[in-house]
Amino acid sequence: MSDFLDHIAEDLHREYGDQLLNTCLVVPTRRAVIFLQESLSRAYGRPIWAPDILPIQDMVRKVSGQQFPDTLPLVFELYQAYGDVMRQSQPNWSEPFEQFYPWGEMLVRDFDEVDKYCVDARQLFTNISDLREIDDFFALEGEALEAVRSFWKTLRGVAQADDQVRGRFLKIWAILEPLYAGYRARLAARHQAYDGMVFRQLADDLQQGVTTLPWERCIFIGFNALSEAEERIMHHLLLQGQATVYWDVDRVYFTPPGERPQRQQDEGHIAGEEPGKFILTYHRRWAALDSRLVLHDMGSSTRDLYLTGVPLGTGQAAWLGNLLRELPPAPGTLQRHAIVLADENLLYPVLYALPEDIRELNITMGFPLRQTHIYHLLMALMQLLRNQRTEGIVRMFSHQDVTGLLANPYIRSAAPEITKRLTEDITRQNLIFVPEGHIRETPGLPPLLHAVFNTPTRLTGEVQLWLDYLNQVFLLLLADARQREARIEAEYIFQFYTWFNQLQEVLSTYRPQLSPGGFAGLFREALQKARIPFEGEPLQGIQLMGFLETRVLDFEVVYILAANEGYLPNTASGNSFIPLNLRKGFGLPTSAEKDAIYAYHFYRLIQRARTVHLIYDSVTESDGEQREESRFIRQLRYFFRHHPTIRIHERTVSAPSVRVAPVPIRIEATDTTRAQLIARYVAGEGALSPSALTTWRTCGLQFYFRYLLGLREAETVEETMESNTFGSILHLAMELLYRPYIGVLLTPGHFGHLRTQVEPALEAAFAQHNLDWHTLRGKNALLRNVLTTLCQDLLIQDASSHPFRIEALEAARAYEHTIPVGGQAWRLSGTLDRVDYLPDQDCYRIVDYKTGRVTLPGTGQNLIAAIFTDKPDGYKEAFQGLMYAWLYRQQYPERQVQVGFYVLQHRQEGMKYLRKEAVIPDELLIQFEQEVSQLITHLREGPYEQTPEVAHCVYCPYNVMCNRTR
Repeated sequence: MSDFLDHIAEDLHREYGDQLLNTCLVVPTRRAVIFLQESLSRAYGRPIWAPDILPIQDMVRKVSGQQFPDTLPLVFELYQAYGDVMRQSQPNWSEPFEQFYPWGEMLVRDFDEVDKYCVDARQLFTNISDLREIDDFFALEGEALEAVRSFWKTLRGVAQADDQVRGRFLKIWAILEPLYAGYRARLAARHQAYDGMVFRQLADDLQQGVTTLPWERCIFIGFNALSEAEERIMHHLLLQGQATVYWDVDRVYFTPPGERPQRQQDEGHIAGEEPGKFILTYHRRWAALDSRLVLHDMGSSTRDLYLTGVPLGTGQAAWLGNLLRELPPAPGTLQRHAIVLADENLLYPVLYALPEDIRELNITMGFPLRQTHIYHLLMALMQLLRNQRTEGIVRMFSHQDVTGLLANPYIRSAAPEITKRLTEDITRQNLIFVPEGHIRETPGLPPLLHAVFNTPTRLTGEVQLWLDYLNQVFLLLLADARQREARIEAEYIFQFYTWFNQLQEVLSTYRPQLSPGGFAGLFREALQKARIPFEGEPLQGIQLMGFLETRVLDFEVVYILAANEGYLPNTASGNSFIPLNLRKGFGLPTSAEKDAIYAYHFYRLIQRARTVHLIYDSVTESDGEQREESRFIRQLRYFFRHHPTIRIHERTVSAPSVRVAPVPIRIEATDTTRAQLIARYVAGEGALSPSALTTWRTCGLQFYFRYLLGLREAETVEETMESNTFGSILHLAMELLYRPYIGVLLTPGHFGHLRTQVEPALEAAFAQHNLDWHTLRGKNALLRNVLTTLCQDLLIQDASSHPFRIEALEAARAYEHTIPVGGQAWRLSGTLDRVDYLPDQDCYRIVDYKTGRVTLPGTGQNLIAAIFTDKPDGYKEAFQGLMYAWLYRQQYPERQVQVGFYVLQHRQEGMKYLRKEAVIPDELLIQFEQEVSQLITHLREGPYEQTPEVAHCVYCPYNVMCNRTR
């Protein structure tokens, strides 16, 4: 399949024949092993004693005989070594593992690099106090020495304000050399190692002659940039005549030694990124020691390079799917096609976008566990553990944590009806914190949900309790998925459980003391790197792979997605304790070397391909700038723009993001809408309230959504009281205070006792809204105090007013009347907060409590004309008050009535009256009835249109449906 590997196999066949038994073929990756085996099979065409074929990492590990723990155990061992170092100067030293873990993982990477590049750790981690020591201490020359000087001069010159930062760096830096030595010694005593240790050890042992390899010869195939240890290993074996090195290069970016160098401006020669610079250095050094170039010429035959800009990752995946449908691979050639993802997050979109007739697919990338529902379930469990609280002996869970868990597909599928009912109960009862018993005592609760909410009661430091808890949940999840025959879900859970058992073994071995947050953080960090392996036949079907997995492999057709800067090359750099200048000085890799490595792999990947599709994200950012295409695209465009055989095709898939202006929505009245209104407000039990009529006057479409279609806002748990809840509690508290006094003539003497009952009344009102008066916290506690003050102030205002007798309180639907419209009797009703009798005026007063602003017409204004203006919400309180007066007079026509408002924002001003304490005259009520009759006529005939005042839509629950969001 691979031209380069086929060339190697044929060369080995010619040179060694069947004599490969004591040979090790060393390649960069495990993926390359499979394809080299296939190439050897084709070259020989018959069974032979096969050589060992190993990636270089496995070759060195095999020779070392050491054990190689995963990253987490390595960090734990480093933590132990760190404790040993710190206790030498601080016998009582103590630092939680969770604080050490983030920078411990960073140090493991740094120490691995230090060893792979054979850096003198004592020199690197030395604290230079006198700049004159630099020249004498460091065995460096030229630019390397100048880089080290620059770093220490810069550090010494840090401003005084940053002394704390500098001091913290130097404090850590000072222990790195003993920590490095102690860490290596600790691992060696346990016959353990990280890769850098054994690479360095093998390089040193070979040079000192204290070890030999178990093979007669090693043949290194397809390498590029080498670490110092790798270079020393190869150099020693080449000097001993035990090695051959094959380099894969192309004339487009590589000029063999001895040939005339091409100038950078020459057409068809890439010089800017120097993708071949590493190989050129090694080959010059080893040319006389069996270093062999496999030299290709990309420009010797016709090739097509397609540069395509497509908006967003899903768009790129869709474009790939279209290409494969329009130009499907010829039968039997699928294995000659490769889809290369520079961004691994495109894996799922690409899988969904592939044509259904492509049945053979080999995915070399593991699927990230963090993109599965089971990962989100585990993170939700961590959140539940961390946020749970105990009140007395009762465990309490945050409603957000509980409802989030109940919505997870794995939990919901275990008991759909129960999870739905529990979620509705939490919302209906406004349970900000959900008692454990509320869930676990639910009838019919399945074992999985019982286990999920049976969390450990002791948290701090009890790692084993958490592990036991998660282990029980895992087993029940797996059993539930298998019982439902959900095979894919079961496979995901099984892979997670396998990973979890490894984590459990590590934590059980080292037994760290962790807080809930530390345990959750460690769990999350470890999961970030976990992957589910895909199974497939590696030599069949289209290859779907990550960019660095393509090393030494060749394809006829290559599709590269996410060909943007940041992904190609990948500019993400891991954090390091070793600053840039010191990295330069000691020969550790920097971003410049990384870019050159990517450049080589990119050009090597496309050099034998007949067709290359480079697909990049062309989306325009919010600042108007387009996302930057890869530098390699710009290079191809420049160097091959007039090349006779390399043809560049450019295209941009347009999908402009256009802001669509909101289109006014108008719904015409029909026989159906009229029938709905009549069924509800004439023939049925419904009644038009002041709120319904005000909604119609303000926005006909909102009336249609709410009162005709019956669309209501979804109920949610109120952690902080909403304004409507605040108002409802105040109304209810005042009703509870005054209810024992209905029919009693209240004088100032009654109010002393009433004021002592404010808190009990509020406590009862809070309870009816599922809020516990005694456990309120934060803003709710402040609002409780505000409500107490408001109730007290209202009682003070009432005590200072005329004596009055309460006739009615919050009488819902007690005041209901019909009005004839179109030959039908339409029902109207309202709930009056309070009705008082004022004996000194012989009239009745309708009292309404208002927590918001109230605007009433002025004394000189015509009340009816002001209310029924083109701005119907301008005097909505006056409309409401006048409707209350009309309803009351229909029931008690002989009584005179006033309408007053307690505006709580201006309660010190006393009650505000409609018509300044004057009674509402009959002629005003007759005019009002006529206007309401016209209002209902219009409501019946429609149309139902959006309000022209967009400002009214800000808090409307239907603004998304109307495209009126901001």
